[in-house]
Amino acid sequence: MGTYRFFLAIAVALSHMGVTFRGGHNPGTVAVISFFLISGFVMTGLVRTHYSEYRKVPMYYLDRLARIFPQYLFFLALAAASYLLFDISSPFLSEVSFAGVVANLLVVPLDFFMYSTAIAGSTFIPQAWSLGLELTFYILFPVVLIGGRRDLWFVSSLLVWFLAAYGAIDTDAWGYRLLPGTLFVFLLGSYIYDFRRPAPKHPAVLVLVLMIVSAVVFRESGKLSMPYSYEVLVGLFVGVPSMFLLARCKRSGWDDWLGNLSYGIFLCHFLVIWIAELLGVPKTMGGKALMIVASIALAYFGYIAVEHPVVRWRRGLRRSELRA
Repeated sequence: MGTYRFFLAIAVALSHMGVTFRGGHNPGTVAVISFFLISGFVMTGLVRTHYSEYRKVPMYYLDRLARIFPQYLFFLALAAASYLLFDISSPFLSEVSFAGVVANLLVVPLDFFMYSTAIAGSTFIPQAWSLGLELTFYILFPVVLIGGRRDLWFVSSLLVWFLAAYGAIDTDAWGYRLLPGTLFVFLLGSYIYDFRRPAPKHPAVLVLVLMIVSAVVFRESGKLSMPYSYEVLVGLFVGVPSMFLLARCKRSGWDDWLGNLSYGIFLCHFLVIWIAELLGVPKTMGGKALMIVASIALAYFGYIAVEHPVVRWRRGLRRSELRA
C-alpha cells in the first residue's frame, strides 16, 4: 500500500502544478479520496489492535499527534521561513495574520478555511486543510468504532454527501472538505479492513453500485458540474477496487520506503513549487519533473531527520498498550 500512497502524493503534487485530466478535472482530488479510504483502513487496524478500549483512547490520540505533527511542523517552519526570506507571493499567503498562524499550528481549523479569510490568506501549506479533516476523523473514529454504531454513522454521512452532490447544501464544503459529507469514505476503508473480499452485500460494493447509478443521474441532471462531484465519484471508482486488491497484498521493504516518502511529498510540494517559481523554473513537463524530484528529495530528508526517530517511539507506545 506504500507504493500506492507514493503515487497518490505525486498525483496531488502534479495537480497543484496545473496538471489535469479530461475536461479539466483534478487528479489531486481523485487521489485524496484514496487517501481517505486508506486512512479508514489503517485506523481500523490500529484501533482494533492497540486501542480497542475507551481507556486507551488518550494514547491513541497521542499516537496520531506523533504521526501528523513532527514532519508537518518541520515543513511548516520551512515554508514560513521561505515566506519571510524570499517574500513569496501567493493567494494562500495574501493576508498573513496572527489568527492564521495559530490556525496553521493547530491544523484542524485549516479544514474550515472557507469560512475565514484570516485562515484562507495565511495558509503556509495550502493542502493541509485535508490534514485538518484527517484530524477531525481521528478524533471521532474511536467513538464510531468502539461505540459499535459504524453503520449509523456511515449512512448519515452518505446522506449528507448526496445532499451536497445535488446542490441542496454547499457541494465543495460538505461534499469534499468537511467530515459530515466525507466520513462515509473513511468508513468504506474501515469496512474493507474488516471484510477484505468483495461480496454482493459488502458496503463498499453496494456503494459502488449506488455511485454508478448516481453518476448516470448526475450526468443527465447536470450535477456532475458541481464542484468536485465528478472527482469524488472517480476517486471512489478507482480507490475502492484498489483497496480490495491492496488489502490482500504482502508488504515489502521497497513498498514501505515509498510509503514513508508519501507524507513528506504531500507536505513539501507547494513549497517546492513556490521556490521553483522564484528561480524561474519553466512550467514545462521537464520543469514539473524537476519539481517532483526535488519534492521526493526533500521528503526523504524530512523522513530521515524528523519522522524516523518518532516512528520508534510510536511503536514503543503501541507495545506498551498491548501489555497494559
